[in-house]
Amino acid sequence: MKSKLLVLFSSIAFLHSSHAFDLMDLKRTVDKSYKCDSGDQSCKNREHLKAAAKIAAVAIAVTLITKMVIKHRSQRIAEEAQVADDYKTKNTTLPVEPVATEYVTKTLPGNIVEPGKEVIIQSDIVVVPGTKQKTALIEERIAIYDNEDNTKELKNFTKPVNEETKRGGRYQNEFSFTLPEGLPQGVYPIKTELLLNGKVVNDSNNDIQLVLQVNEAGSMQLVAMN
Repeated sequence: MKSKLLVLFSSIAFLHSSHAFDLMDLKRTVDKSYKCDSGDQSCKNREHLKAAAKIAAVAIAVTLITKMVIKHRSQRIAEEAQVADDYKTKNTTLPVEPVATEYVTKTLPGNIVEPGKEVIIQSDIVVVPGTKQKTALIEERIAIYDNEDNTKELKNFTKPVNEETKRGGRYQNEFSFTLPEGLPQGVYPIKTELLLNGKVVNDSNNDIQLVLQVNEAGSMQLVAMN
């Protein structure tokens, strides 16, 4: 038991030195050995080992996702004049400043994914031009969080949607990535944010369930973890 603890905590200490957030601080959160009776060393060792295993899983996720490549693609679906006309059919006049009137996201092919399979976070964005401020720089940010500690951000990526024109319209934006082999299974929260002229104006959550097996019917099969 002691040798297992030493190996796990040595690995954690090494990985901790290369990552932004405090893995040892996370250990203090997940280690439940304080619930054991003061004289029950066997109970304390079990809890230490379970905590170490969780932190090791976090460290693996950090390493793999940090190295993961996120691709980006965007295209304009409708011109600024068209979305402006659509807006004016429901409102008397255009707003003074550009406004994001629509932000809808979805995960393709679905929220249940396997390692090695591509995941696409697709967004439908509509920005109406302003009467006084014409510039409308649209950006989208994606952030992936850890499956053990959902407050820990593992990776983020921000890209412009209309960098060349900086004008309103309807746009389809995509972030795509492939979850690497070896990533611990579980639910990985994914948050996207829509930015307009540098300010966050909307956000969306697109959690994905990473499973190691999917049967022929498309249902997930969680692999037992020791």
